[in-house]
Amino acid sequence: MRTDFYEADPFSGSKGAHLATIESDYRWEKGDEVWIEASGKRVKIRISWVNVTVKDGVVSRELLGLKL
Repeated sequence: MRTDFYEADPFSGSKGAHLATIESDYRWEKGDEVWIEASGKRVKIRISWVNVTVKDGVVSRELLGLKL
């Protein structure tokens, strides 16, 4: 399924900068830690929010993570 990673604002928890998009069936959970390498940058985030959306039979999700 389409999975979008976003940086979470450390104070409000709201969605910030888009970090990456992947196709994955992995079951991401709050507290998971992941390294994302894109555009010559490498950042480690801890997942703080998983939002799953079903629209017209297509499942997608957004993951918000705090930079570590």
